[in-house]
Amino acid sequence: MKHNHIRMTLWLFACLLPHLNLLAQNTTNLPTSMYGVGELCSADGGRYAGLGNIGIALNRPGFQNTLNPAAITAMDTACFTFNIGLSASYARYSFLSDHSSNLTGNPNRLSLGFRVLPRWYALIGAAPYSSVGYLIQTEEEVEGMPGEYLYSTFEGTGGLYRCYVTNAFALTRHLSIGINLGMILGTVTQSETQENATVSYESSKRAFYTDFGLHYRFGGPGRSWEVGAVFAPSLKIGHDNRLTYSNSSTSEDMDKSYHSRTQYLPMHIGAGLTTSSEHWTVTMDYNYVDWSRNTSAYTSMKYENQHKLNVGTIYLTEPRKPRSTELMAGIGISNSYINLKGGKMYYLEGNIGVSFPVRYSFLSLGATWRQQVNLRDNLMQESRFSLNLNLTFEERIIRTKIK
Repeated sequence: MKHNHIRMTLWLFACLLPHLNLLAQNTTNLPTSMYGVGELCSADGGRYAGLGNIGIALNRPGFQNTLNPAAITAMDTACFTFNIGLSASYARYSFLSDHSSNLTGNPNRLSLGFRVLPRWYALIGAAPYSSVGYLIQTEEEVEGMPGEYLYSTFEGTGGLYRCYVTNAFALTRHLSIGINLGMILGTVTQSETQENATVSYESSKRAFYTDFGLHYRFGGPGRSWEVGAVFAPSLKIGHDNRLTYSNSSTSEDMDKSYHSRTQYLPMHIGAGLTTSSEHWTVTMDYNYVDWSRNTSAYTSMKYENQHKLNVGTIYLTEPRKPRSTELMAGIGISNSYINLKGGKMYYLEGNIGVSFPVRYSFLSLGATWRQQVNLRDNLMQESRFSLNLNLTFEERIIRTKIK
């Protein structure tokens, strides 16, 4: 059995490594992604993607919970559980009378869960963290030269992904605690082109991150309750920066390092509540994300602390079976961490999904509609529709459950 554990772990890393760059590919075409660390990935497309970004108080068999490190202790103890997620999205952007659209697709989750010891559970995985993707073209009339224009192009690509190891410990039948340890890595390239001259800024970023979780379950057989809490401290992001200048009309070139403002991962505090009956589960999460340690290099932009509220429900079609089809739906409201010209940007989202049992696996499909709601007309509007496909499958270690 020990050799099987080793082979399966090596197999996971063989699958993960070739795809880490794919996880960091840009999945947005939003100009505001030029600010901060880019557009944050709102969900990781797990088995319950149809709920939205919910899971702080949700501990379920077959659910590899990345939102609360303490809520993975319900996994099957006789199996390695693999999770693979893919996403595709169509987004439409508008600013005043201008419109654009974008279609993207990307893997958004790779993970493996297993029990280490009778009360110790682990999860290893990788997922996207943020994305940068924009292309802005401008024209400006040259002063004193009517009919002559200066054309400029601003472009950004890249993103960050996170690799993590989750450890959860079941202290009692009802109480568990957990910790995530990991790295956030990636490269962002931003360039400015005027006529024949191009300046490119490449920043390779890295940061250690950790978060802590607690999960408690109580109640009787007719109705059960779960509560959860998470905390992540604010940690510094390291940079390796290169500036490249080139001009196709001259031989003038330059390549040197440059200094940028220090960035920090935000502090995060979250709490969740879940109640379940035979058929129904209702769950709710609230998250507070504090960006106050960061300062902006742009006079028109500042960091905004985030508040996120999500509510979702799951309907179990055949609760007496060990594996049953699940229907789910959720709604959420949040604000962006980017504040432009003193204007806050808000998001409304709706989610639906279904999870089908397939032998020892679950095939899940989730759909999300997200609408950016801005109170001022001079801010960009975004509308996005996303599909998440997730496969959770198990590799049985032994025929009978470990005692």
